[in-house]
Amino acid sequence: MIFLKKLLLYPQSLLSPEKIVKVFPLVSKIVFLKLSKTEDLIENIYRDLPISWKEKITFLEFKKEIKIDWNQLSREVDVIEEWGLNFRTPETLKYFSQFKETLEDSLENIYPSFNKKEEKTKEETEIKRALILLCLAEKLDFRLYEIEKSLKEMENRYNQIFEEKIIGEDETFEKILDIKEPLTNYLFEEELPNLNLRIFAWKLIGKYLDWESLYPLNDLLITEKKLLEDWKEKFTFEKEKFLNEEMEFYKFKASLSEILEIPENSFLKASSETGVLFLSL
Repeated sequence: MIFLKKLLLYPQSLLSPEKIVKVFPLVSKIVFLKLSKTEDLIENIYRDLPISWKEKITFLEFKKEIKIDWNQLSREVDVIEEWGLNFRTPETLKYFSQFKETLEDSLENIYPSFNKKEEKTKEETEIKRALILLCLAEKLDFRLYEIEKSLKEMENRYNQIFEEKIIGEDETFEKILDIKEPLTNYLFEEELPNLNLRIFAWKLIGKYLDWESLYPLNDLLITEKKLLEDWKEKFTFEKEKFLNEEMEFYKFKASLSEILEIPENSFLKASSETGVLFLSL
């Protein structure tokens, strides 16, 4: 059995309770990227765990000199999400494609960074762009978790009613699995939604994060097979442990800076090797 000091969850900032409890015994601390709502969402989904999440989870934040107005960012993310929902149908998109200026004006009104008159540094633009992508991805992860949780509760309730109320076999009483399975297959694909955009966002903000506060950090926690296969092609590695059917541990002959493709940072190069714990979804 391996035991690690710190694991950085990458590239998402949430993991279901069922998955996180499987990792807790293997690590002292799991590091989550802290966005505007991350701590609140974690409190929501981890509050009933047998061990307090505060004992096992710590956060990767931005350097102190990087000033972010999280309240303003949250408002912009909410409005952008609402704007996107308004344009989610082909009919709406087709209609507004005929009025390009109206579409651009609506973007400028809800998202100041699109306003060309507003001067922003490259640093501010990079950070805001990345954070909006990651915040939207985090909200999506949370909502998918809530849907999955509701489906499980519905199935459990159905089974309870079926056992208590139904005597004999009723062929007209369709099994909930027949209803749930198509929806589950649609909602929960093997790959993390928008994986490439998340990786892109991490590359943008990587140099602005406070890696020093977590030094030394040499290990990653991932759930994406695609990431693992990509790294296997790029770097020399050894498969050190086969923990069970859901978890495998690898050692890559590359620093964390190289693995994450983040500009050179002495705190990311504490070791020439990076451990990767792969947890299949």
